[in-house]
Amino acid sequence: MATKSLSNLSLTSYSLYNAASDSIANWSRGFILTALKRITIGEIGIKDITANETLQFGKPGKLSTTLTVNSSAMWWRVLSRGSLGFSEAYMLGEVDCDDMTSFLEIMVYNRNDTADMKTPLSYLTSSMAHYDLSNDMFAAFLSPDMTYSCPKWLPADNAESKTDNLEKAQIRKLQEIIQQARIKKEDHVLEIGTGWGSFAIEAKQEAETRIAAAGFEKNITVLLKDYRELPKQGLLFDKVVSIEMLEHVGKAHLPGYFGTVNELLKKEGGIAVFQSSTMPETFHSTISDMQLQFYHLQIFPGAHLPTATQMVEAANQGSGGSLIPDRLINLGGHYSRCLRGWRENFADNFESRIMPALMERNGGVTKSDIEIFRKKWMFYFYFCEAGFKTKTLGVTMITFVREGSVDTLEGLVQ
Repeated sequence: MATKSLSNLSLTSYSLYNAASDSIANWSRGFILTALKRITIGEIGIKDITANETLQFGKPGKLSTTLTVNSSAMWWRVLSRGSLGFSEAYMLGEVDCDDMTSFLEIMVYNRNDTADMKTPLSYLTSSMAHYDLSNDMFAAFLSPDMTYSCPKWLPADNAESKTDNLEKAQIRKLQEIIQQARIKKEDHVLEIGTGWGSFAIEAKQEAETRIAAAGFEKNITVLLKDYRELPKQGLLFDKVVSIEMLEHVGKAHLPGYFGTVNELLKKEGGIAVFQSSTMPETFHSTISDMQLQFYHLQIFPGAHLPTATQMVEAANQGSGGSLIPDRLINLGGHYSRCLRGWRENFADNFESRIMPALMERNGGVTKSDIEIFRKKWMFYFYFCEAGFKTKTLGVTMITFVREGSVDTLEGLVQ
């Protein structure tokens, strides 16, 4: 579910911050600056307009950025509300940054030394976006296939990697899933969480090529239904696929989700492939509600990023051990380049395509509302890009099989 209005920031009283005394602001500022002195990786410059002062922290190197503080309210927001307070300050123009991704990376790398100030991005998790917004808006930053998930880029040593583009990378990811699921011409395939249907289209086209060659043009049916209704109808599928939908199931519901998959997947030879954004195992146990607030309140309420272990354990619990882990691929390193491309497309097309779509869909919005909305999305892209670049976020593609699923042995010498 997305926020109901463009400016629904869930801020705890603008007046509280605006009315904060100079002494509180200065105390907060001093506390945060003391913590920043412990930065050892990267360099952060701070131009404090309100104090007419420029400060430097850390060491010169590959990562360097400058924050411009336009309002002393920013210090109290960050100290009292962590990453949520920082995101609000950015959206409200209280702080700007010349390279937000680098800033977030620096904060991640130094999180152990600065954790006592509840720094923004001390810990990163997921952010999925507001799916009930205009399709025109998504079309303005996604690739033409409208795939809203992690792609698969060519490796750097491939001669064609420099000319690789997002659409090709998305199709390559879909082809990887098709291969992992060993989809054949006679298969009935269920996709849970279709988005704009790029996987269904790609899988159908891939299969139809083979089917047409074999003379079986009507061998595939694409079903658009709530997957939870399917067990009641007695439907069974040879293959089940879900691409970055698992994050929205919720931690408590993961075993039930895999239980439903277990009911839908054929007992003989069934294969299921899931792609999900994930968090590191140790990282997950240390995260706090404060550090999750930006995502839960601003981007996708209720979202939960599992660890790879949680996915395996939930599948085992929900299926009674009959969904067997077969292969795991980490695609997380492919996401930062994708997010950077989405951010650039979003920024380039905001005034010409996104803003008109927002105004048409949301009558009566103000320029201030739209600017807050723009900055929230920009911060979302920055936030996630930094998470994947520092490997504090990952993407796991995991294949589960039934006992005796010999299709997975294809291509191996027996």
